[in-house]
Amino acid sequence: MKRSLRKENGFSMVELAVVLAIVGIIGIFVWRWVVSTREPMQRPAMLRQLGEAQAAVEGFVLAHHRLPCPASNSGGGEACSDPTAVRLPWKSLGLSSPFGQLHYGVNRGGSVDLAVAPVASVSPDLNIDFTDMPVIPTYPTFSPPIAASATVNAAAARATAAITAASARRVVANGLDWCHGLRRFAANPAAAGILSAGNVSDSMPVAYILVHPGENNQFDGNNAVGASATWRFDFPGRPQDASYDDLTVAVGASDLDARIGCVGRLSEMQATAQGAYAAYDSARVMQEYWSLRVFDITAAESAVQSAESGVATAALALAVATASGVISIASAANSEGVTAFVVGIAAANLAVAIAQTVYAAKALDEAKAALQVAKEKQAATDAYAAKVYDTFTQALSSATKLDVKGLNP
Repeated sequence: MKRSLRKENGFSMVELAVVLAIVGIIGIFVWRWVVSTREPMQRPAMLRQLGEAQAAVEGFVLAHHRLPCPASNSGGGEACSDPTAVRLPWKSLGLSSPFGQLHYGVNRGGSVDLAVAPVASVSPDLNIDFTDMPVIPTYPTFSPPIAASATVNAAAARATAAITAASARRVVANGLDWCHGLRRFAANPAAAGILSAGNVSDSMPVAYILVHPGENNQFDGNNAVGASATWRFDFPGRPQDASYDDLTVAVGASDLDARIGCVGRLSEMQATAQGAYAAYDSARVMQEYWSLRVFDITAAESAVQSAESGVATAALALAVATASGVISIASAANSEGVTAFVVGIAAANLAVAIAQTVYAAKALDEAKAALQVAKEKQAATDAYAAKVYDTFTQALSSATKLDVKGLNP
């Protein structure tokens, strides 16, 4: 009986060893590739998360006129009453829960607390009492009474309304008031706060700080032991080694000032407010000038009255001189004593009276012309007064609008 030989299928031991060797080599290459690319893949993600957190923190300032308080746990809500809270308040910032792994510190000590609502300190009227700027008065003693035109009174009413609106902003706090506190912190950070980045021997005050725990997902150095105790975090850019791989973003007062836009907004509002104050000074000067124009009209009217009296007096003198001359000549004729001397005296008196009458009439014409000029100048002053009031109103209203706008875009 023949024995049938069957061909065996599958890998031999040699072939299997070769396959395993090849797979092992490929696995080594893949493992090394993963290890070599793992750090570049994770670090950008960490930096991106820090960037998003930074944008959220600074956006919180625009909405609430303060920096957020840290959270005390992973719940993500602000814990403003907890002095040891050190987590990022991701829920209050509108972020997702993975951001709860970040540490967050904000300057809350010293003379400036950046996490509390500011005190109203910036006002569009520079806290100046503009209400002592009177409306141009009426002078009822004249006939007709001398008063500002309806155009001037309407402009003065608009100025009064602008003053009222600006004064109301003195007690309203917004982002500009927070910026004012931030600038005080920037001017003297050592005295205004306790949050710092660095170490015991070398540190600098900052407004707020964000820390990512790094690849090992645990905080190292000062970020771990000093955050809630001394409020000192490590410097951003601290060299990383086997014992430290945290990533830190620290923002100083001056940097935050520029990033939020405090410099431009405060400067614009203050410059406009100073312009309103300059217009206020112009209005006060204009009011004095308007009073001088009224005095000019008063003097001109007095001159007209005096000239009219002079004309009447000269006319009376002319009549007297004429009558006296006629009587003198007639009396001398009756007494047959008419002489050239008597006629000359009468003629001289009459000539003087005529001259006085002419001069009086001329003086009256000149006084009336001067009065007309004075009234025209006063009318021109009315137009100028309306423009000055409107300039003040526009400047103060612009400053008020900027104060209402605050840090909003």
